[in-house]
Amino acid sequence: MTIETHRKILIFRRVSLALILLLLSLLQNTDGYFPQIFGVRALLLIPAVVCIAMFERDLAGMLFGLFAGAMWDTSASGASFNALFLLTVGFICGTLINTIMRNNIVTATLLSAIFIPIYHVGYWFFHYIVGGLVFTGFDSAKFMFFRYYLPGIAYTLVFTPLMFIIVRSIVKYYTED
Repeated sequence: MTIETHRKILIFRRVSLALILLLLSLLQNTDGYFPQIFGVRALLLIPAVVCIAMFERDLAGMLFGLFAGAMWDTSASGASFNALFLLTVGFICGTLINTIMRNNIVTATLLSAIFIPIYHVGYWFFHYIVGGLVFTGFDSAKFMFFRYYLPGIAYTLVFTPLMFIIVRSIVKYYTED
């Protein structure tokens, strides 16, 4: 296989993965496009970045995380927090797979089970404890955590195996033999 063919395959694979991130960003950030269960939303970009970084490794995973976070930040009110968080997630997952972990569905679920609660608890802490405790009180912050954020962790984690299967099938499709 020539170098030119290898580059074309790599470009098609990465464009396909970027389009998946674009679609998931649209589903996640637009109300009414993805089902909410009793007002609880799934944050689809976190497991998607974890799975893509597992196949694309550290540098490309970091750039895919930056791309997904930048799309998320265009619809959220945060000073590039999501871009920095997903950039870090992409780098850590890609590096872990590159060095010490195996690339399988159990590892994807484990890594998602680590990063999804970090995001949810961090978001809850800074918006309700640090920022909102003066206005709302601890009882309403605790209510919000158990009513929305804790179920959101489980709802998001459910989609990790599906993301892994989709990303793996795209990578296999665009792998040269």
